[in-house]
Amino acid sequence: MYKFATTLLMTLGMSLMTNNLSANSDVPLQYTLKEISISLLHQTGHGIPGGYEITINGSGNSFYSRNNETQQPLSVDKKTLLELVNDFYSSHFFELADTYTVKKQVVLTSDDRVATTAIRLMDIASKRLCIQLADYKKCVTIVNEQPTEAAQLSTKIEKLFMH
Repeated sequence: MYKFATTLLMTLGMSLMTNNLSANSDVPLQYTLKEISISLLHQTGHGIPGGYEITINGSGNSFYSRNNETQQPLSVDKKTLLELVNDFYSSHFFELADTYTVKKQVVLTSDDRVATTAIRLMDIASKRLCIQLADYKKCVTIVNEQPTEAAQLSTKIEKLFMH
């Protein structure tokens, strides 16, 4: 009886783990290195120069470009690429909202009611962080370092190449 119960619990646990591996069912569970692409696009607000793009491809064709100038090749080894992909998974990047250009907050009205307000942040500096795994692509627009998880990923990518 004990052996049966243990086997049943292990099977159930493995089934639950497999289902939880991909909270977003669209994220592929297997793909080749060549099918991985990570991009970070920094857009300045109000037409101020200083934008840049970093693209990391599993095929080895990676580059950095500033203000739409000539692309500078980047060297990214397999270990670094896999570490970055693992960071996307561990930060639950695939579950984040696509944009954070709306700032929500609560205010207290004169009759002591709490009201929620939403302000669209227009023409503000932002970063667009994307990852493509095979045919699946997820992008998140980062504004004012939000969401924190995506902002931390973008900072890590920047530190790899911008000294």
